[in-house]
Amino acid sequence: MLEEESVEVAAVVLSKIDTPKAALVLALMEGARARRVTYAISQTSAVTPEAVERIGLALVAQLDAVPARAFSDKPEARVGAILNQSPSLTRDDVLAGLDEADTEFATRVRKALFTFADILTRLEARDVPKLTRAVDQDVLVTALAAAVDETTAPVVQFILANMSQRMAEALREQIAERGKVKARAGEAAMSEVVQALRLLEQTGDLKLNSLEEEDE
Repeated sequence: MLEEESVEVAAVVLSKIDTPKAALVLALMEGARARRVTYAISQTSAVTPEAVERIGLALVAQLDAVPARAFSDKPEARVGAILNQSPSLTRDDVLAGLDEADTEFATRVRKALFTFADILTRLEARDVPKLTRAVDQDVLVTALAAAVDETTAPVVQFILANMSQRMAEALREQIAERGKVKARAGEAAMSEVVQALRLLEQTGDLKLNSLEEEDE
């Protein structure tokens, strides 16, 4: 709803709602707009309570005019969330089928996907320590030990390269001790790592790179 409003109105709303909610809303905004909105907050010192009330009443009226919907997320987001936690063979098969049935929808689903391999481009190097702290050590070791193919192995190197040398060496030893990991256990562990990242993003502890930023 705020995407359709002026940056001034968005600034007032973010200033009035709880800070954690404001952080979540800001994280959902496109980068340039988020910067304009946060700057506009600096211009709200003269806003009167009456103006805030008028804005609130107008937004409530808009919400009342929106018909109730069974699903809050877009179809591609719902499919992407399901496929994120599906075995890779199932995911690849479903995507192939979607390509045949509806190429445009398949493309949107791919943009909604976030798999273990995407960590390499979606996670900033400085945020790797936040991830390692958020994931159970045993789960992390299992995921890294299972990441041996051409799409996931670079993620292991990326994670190990962006933590303290001592911790990286300790993880390498644990990975070597773990040995070969069964496919199902490996995929489950990778899924937990991805879920942990998503949770960190939702709570505002980090911001993942968008696909648009990757393309740029």
